[in-house]
Amino acid sequence: MIMSVKKAMDILTILSSAHEIPITLGELAEKAGINKSTCAHIVDTLCESFYVERVSRKDGYRLGPWAYMLSRYGRYQNSLVSISTPVLKWLHKETDASVFISVICNGKKFIVYHIDKRNILPMSDGKMIQGFLETTASGRLLMANMDNETLHYTLSRRKKAGESGITEISPELNEIFKEIRSTGYCYYSDDNPNTRSHAFAVTDGSKTVAAVGILYPTEMDTPEYREEIVKLGHVAASEISRRMFFK
Repeated sequence: MIMSVKKAMDILTILSSAHEIPITLGELAEKAGINKSTCAHIVDTLCESFYVERVSRKDGYRLGPWAYMLSRYGRYQNSLVSISTPVLKWLHKETDASVFISVICNGKKFIVYHIDKRNILPMSDGKMIQGFLETTASGRLLMANMDNETLHYTLSRRKKAGESGITEISPELNEIFKEIRSTGYCYYSDDNPNTRSHAFAVTDGSKTVAAVGILYPTEMDTPEYREEIVKLGHVAASEISRRMFFK
């Protein structure tokens, strides 16, 4: 028996029993019967593979998106997806745009549910899409609302892995993030002249936990349509937030 594999499976089993509730590193080590240092190394590896999600240093860890592809619980962020699905169906019907909801996991953006009849999202035939941070409206919104610890973890992880993208926040980007935090809204389209992208903050009562995204072809972008998009996007994000708070 390969003990490191067994320990990793034990950790996944412990996290699966807690479903979506995070478990601290100390609790994981105690429940798995291994020392904290060994547990930390194994959990870091599982986070790199997205089988585990690092919620925060204080809160600990829970199952990540790829674990849900194998588990009996079904879709990753199942509670959020269940709550947001009817709202996003309504939003799509009202706007005729591609709509989605995205979250951050271990410094990466994942689109966990989408309606994309125009096929303008990457890999839009799949159930879950890995997206980008500072080069998309929803990514920027989620990044702007990270706490300092999570933002540092995201940038240092990217730098360590040699991934593309920024590894520090410039003063200009910091000002943009301040504006996003104050309005709960982000518009960004410079990276792709063929589409227009909007994002709206979803909160759980205390912090931003997801972003509602609206994406459509540039030729649809009139002042009147954009005004309607902004209004309906805020309505959708507020309704999902309300349903999350009272679930």
